[in-house]
Amino acid sequence: MGIFGKEPDSKPADAPSAARPASGPGPEKERTAAPTAAASKPGTCLIAAKTVIKGEITGDEDVVVDGNVEGQIRITRDLRVGAGGVVKAKVSAQSIIVSGEIIGDCSATNRVEIQASGKLTGNIRAPKIVIAEGAVFKGNSDMSGKKDERKEKVVAY
Repeated sequence: MGIFGKEPDSKPADAPSAARPASGPGPEKERTAAPTAAASKPGTCLIAAKTVIKGEITGDEDVVVDGNVEGQIRITRDLRVGAGGVVKAKVSAQSIIVSGEIIGDCSATNRVEIQASGKLTGNIRAPKIVIAEGAVFKGNSDMSGKKDERKEKVVAY
């Protein structure tokens, strides 16, 4: 104990290593912090910014695309295309949120949302469609269900 009840200013030589545990947040943890909030949820597949996938993606998890995907995406959960993400594919999901770019037809059981930074070129089929001011959409939209579509054909005058 030092003067006036204070601890002495000198510390042992190994104190800096003991102050920060080896498993604490280091440069690697900071670098791998979730690029998008949705990617931090358990059960989320992240396709990172410098990743290119050509082929078919299927599954029962949320998917976040910050890289490039070409082919087909068929998932039973949500698809989020990040601001830097590009998808050139036919897409089928529960919900689709576009902040980047999709080129291809989109089908959702719940909703399709194109945010202000988003661009979608292709047809949309979903019961709910949200297009933010500033978003770009080129294609046709269909908000009718499959059952309603048959009724329209029968009732058409």
